Amino acid sequence: YSLGGSVVLEYDVSPVGPYREYVTMGGVVGLGQVSVGETNKRFLGVGQWGTDLYVSTQVAEDVCKQVWGVPAQVANIDFEEDGSVIQDGSGSEVVGRSGITKKSFKLSGWDNARVLSTEELQQQTKRFGNIPIFWTPTIKALWAPISLPNFSNKVTQEELLPVHKLRLSASALRLKQCKRIGQSEGEIPIGLTLVVDNVLIEIGEQVNSGSL
Repeated sequence: YSLGGSVVLEYDVSPVGPYREYVTMGGVVGLGQVSVGETNKRFLGVGQWGTDLYVSTQVAEDVCKQVWGVPAQVANIDFEEDGSVIQDGSGSEVVGRSGITKKSFKLSGWDNARVLSTEELQQQTKRFGNIPIFWTPTIKALWAPISLPNFSNKVTQEELLPVHKLRLSASALRLKQCKRIGQSEGEIPIGLTLVVDNVLIEIGEQVNSGSL
């Protein structure tokens, strides 16, 4: 067994405008080998690997691929406000007008994903946390900020993963009940989700020198 799940984000503001994101997290990974310069490399301790990343707009997909090297895909990501709990429906495939097949996700009870009211958001701009995280975009993995020396010669510099430093902060978070519909074989939902409001994600440039 491993630990996976889904991460769903609603970006009200971003460099490419508002969009939605759905990420399927495949499992826990460890000892990722990353490049921190032409001759330096490190091991990352433990992280969460994302199998698929979907975005709701074409411009968001283009930026993910061209700027970050993330293999993203455009999908229909719909939020339904009504519902007593957050419910994550399984992704289905739909055929658009152009004949292109793409994934479609629907989350109901989205109103439960908000911790702060509109008035509170307008009054409260302060965020807390500033949590440091490492990010290897090419395999869609987030890592705990722990790195170890890597003296192995089994992997060439070209095979090493690029790594970025992230910083996460938010105004409020809550643990809430959720349901998952159409889970895969062997999947055991835990029935809980972490709701985070007014999130700020700060991404640094790729680490090319020094150490982590």
